[in-house]
Amino acid sequence: MGWKPGWWRWEMIRSDYRALLIGKIMHHPHSITHVRRLRIASLLLLANHLLMLTSAALLLVSLFANDHQLTILGSILVSIGLLLIFAQWIAASHVGCPLCRTPVLAPIECAKHRKARRLFGSYKLRVALAILFKDRFRCPYCNERTAMEARERLSGSRPRSAGPTELSRFR
Repeated sequence: MGWKPGWWRWEMIRSDYRALLIGKIMHHPHSITHVRRLRIASLLLLANHLLMLTSAALLLVSLFANDHQLTILGSILVSIGLLLIFAQWIAASHVGCPLCRTPVLAPIECAKHRKARRLFGSYKLRVALAILFKDRFRCPYCNERTAMEARERLSGSRPRSAGPTELSRFR
């Protein structure tokens, strides 16, 4: 019996290529803690943008109305916004794109991908809104899609804290 190509092989290749074209093949963060940190950093970034817009509007109204209490409230909101910037920087600096390892929500000056898009002039705001509302994001540095689900562990793999392996006792 000679080898003859089966239709199922071509169908598998065609379905993988179709999934690649549609964009269903995505990268995944390494652990659930990375997913949590990305979501927390996204929430902090969005809250910071809203808080800064609100405090700027409040300071403008207090300037035109000549109200001292609104000025104090606006300056308190600005100081809370500065604390949120610091908290968001801490949360976002430890986690990033699983492919290029660049922190997508941290303030860094790396070159963006030529097809990266902005939302209201910010790459980070687009990524944060995509993480919160779409459960996936496109990295502005490598332009690859990432689903907000942790990677599945292989059946033979073990967590880092599981202890020594059988081979390590022979070293």
